[in-house]
Amino acid sequence: MIIFNKYRITNINRFKRFVFMSVLFISIIIFASSLTINAYSKDIPQFKYINVREGDTLWSLASTYMDDIEIRKAIFEISKHNNIQNASIYPGDVIAIPVK
Repeated sequence: MIIFNKYRITNINRFKRFVFMSVLFISIIIFASSLTINAYSKDIPQFKYINVREGDTLWSLASTYMDDIEIRKAIFEISKHNNIQNASIYPGDVIAIPVK
């Protein structure tokens, strides 16, 4: 009770504004820290790098290395990560295949 006797609120509106701004500031800090925690906790995609040989196709690579998902989705993922516009791959190309 000694502290309350030492300080007296002279302007109630200014005190309310101070409390509001303090709570707002603390809320923003907590919210921002939760965003950074979620940003760092996401899984980093891992890849297996394959050298394309004669006769390899995206379909064959997808069915060999990504048999846990549908073949069309696998081909889409491989194409997206390797910037392949059409289904053409050539011997000697290095293809990154996402692994889960």
